[in-house]
Amino acid sequence: MTLPPLTPFEEAHWDNDRRPSLYVSLSILLVLNNLVAGGRLVANYFFHYRHSGFKFRHIFIEDLFMLLSAGFVDVVIGNLLAATRYGLGLHSWRVVAEDPHYPRNLSNAFKHVWIVMVLTGPTFTFIKLTLLYFYRRLFLVNQKWLKVAWWGNVIYVLLWFFGASGFYIFQCWPVQWYYMRYYSRYHVPPPYSIEGQCNATTVIHVAIPLIFGIVSDVAILLLPLVTISQLRMARKTKFGLVGVFSIGVIACALDMARIIELTTDTDDKVDPSYGVVIFLALSAATEVTAITCACLPVIVPAMLKVYKSHQGQEYPYGLDYSGRTSGGTSVYHRRSHAFAPLDETRLKTTIYGGGKPNHAATHSREIDKDNIPLANVAQAGSLDALQNGSQEDRTTSIECDGTAQIWVERQIEIKSAEEQSM
Repeated sequence: MTLPPLTPFEEAHWDNDRRPSLYVSLSILLVLNNLVAGGRLVANYFFHYRHSGFKFRHIFIEDLFMLLSAGFVDVVIGNLLAATRYGLGLHSWRVVAEDPHYPRNLSNAFKHVWIVMVLTGPTFTFIKLTLLYFYRRLFLVNQKWLKVAWWGNVIYVLLWFFGASGFYIFQCWPVQWYYMRYYSRYHVPPPYSIEGQCNATTVIHVAIPLIFGIVSDVAILLLPLVTISQLRMARKTKFGLVGVFSIGVIACALDMARIIELTTDTDDKVDPSYGVVIFLALSAATEVTAITCACLPVIVPAMLKVYKSHQGQEYPYGLDYSGRTSGGTSVYHRRSHAFAPLDETRLKTTIYGGGKPNHAATHSREIDKDNIPLANVAQAGSLDALQNGSQEDRTTSIECDGTAQIWVERQIEIKSAEEQSM
């Protein structure tokens, strides 16, 4: 069948081409996605897995969800690159005019777009579950409201997954009519006999799952921020943690931007191969940004731990070498570097020098009924006295609020009270 001649408008916009921008942006997103996901796994390996024997039962469940998330995002970006090869980013009339077997290329392009839409539900679900299980391990202790909020988020995310996936799969019936309808549009016999309808593909219908999705995005973002605001810690530490976890605001902003783009500037009817490009690019960017936001709270503390360990300083953002925040649960096993903190609960520890000691420095740490650590430190004489084992008794008692730590070099022998009695 002969195509109708181009209109003056179509001739004037023939050279419009968004493919170079798509190739560059999607390639960058692909590299970034694998970089941050791999960085998270490497950080957890060095600070946890290699010390636990790297057994499957020791793997954090959120890391499994992160692997699924990153894998799905790779598939999404791969399908967008394939759709670009078939003409996504060009005006529909140019795609058809340059295709000797039209509208095969246009149909193939939107076959890949359909796959991208179908993967929207599971991709964002895995990302959200990654964040939720990370927060659960990091913050949830005995606070009832946190458990209720966490379970509420999990149930909402799972319900959203089934609703969004069902809509994107069955927005046309039969489902393959989503990309086979272009044969009917150009009055060309399809490869096989098929008829259908796509009454649910309007931009308003497509936006509904995204709007419900952003509700859970905001709820998940607020969960750690509210928790951190209630922790008893130094203001600098609290601001540092808030800064790390607030990067999720970027993902929420991109999510809102793609909803606005979809409802105001997306043409999926007259010129779909050109009109949906920005929306699809924003969708991929939102997914990669969400993965980045899920990985940085692990990568940034790990990098700072390494840096601070080389500097001989304490890590300032509330995550110590055991990976805990004040009021949180254990994240990483403690491993000594140049210096290691002496921070054992209800353990009285004696620090000896090189010879037989006559004097000792003791550190005891107890938990009061209000959950505030109480610490008492008694230091015997000078460091020379500890090393030589002889000096008159000059014991000084110091009371502190429980935030102080004793840092000892690794070559100093550390014995517990039980070891002394043996």
